[in-house]
Amino acid sequence: MKHRAAILCTLALLMTSPAAWGKVPADDVAGNEFPGLQLLPPGSKIKGISLPRYEKHRVTALIMADLMEILTRSDLAFTTIRANLYAENGELTKVNCQKADYSFRDKMVKSTTTTEVDSTSFTAKGTGVTFSTATNVGFLRGAVHTTVKNAALNKKPKGQ
Repeated sequence: MKHRAAILCTLALLMTSPAAWGKVPADDVAGNEFPGLQLLPPGSKIKGISLPRYEKHRVTALIMADLMEILTRSDLAFTTIRANLYAENGELTKVNCQKADYSFRDKMVKSTTTTEVDSTSFTAKGTGVTFSTATNVGFLRGAVHTTVKNAALNKKPKGQ
């Protein structure tokens, strides 16, 4: 009986077209989903992740997190985030926060935990952040403390 089942399975395989052998059925990706998330089911967790972002062959950001959890095929949750944002003129802005969520549907990063921003011209600390990756515009939320760095005060006089 076992041999008959094996023979039937083999015949069924041989009757399928060779073009279909070894292929996994396509899983359509909607415009608001990240294709790589198809490989991991919701609830999956990845430790120690680094995600670079490129625009026109130039790195514009590097997002690092201690933990990334896949909530849905469109939504991610990050823990202990360190982001480096690179401007075209070479300036570096660093953003740190404890937890944040990202949605591919609305291309928004949202956090309700303490968020620190450090750039060459200012430092700021707030109780959360909302940032659009579509427009590269963000808002620091809550009671925000900002310190503007005065570049003129930090320069050494000529001759020293």
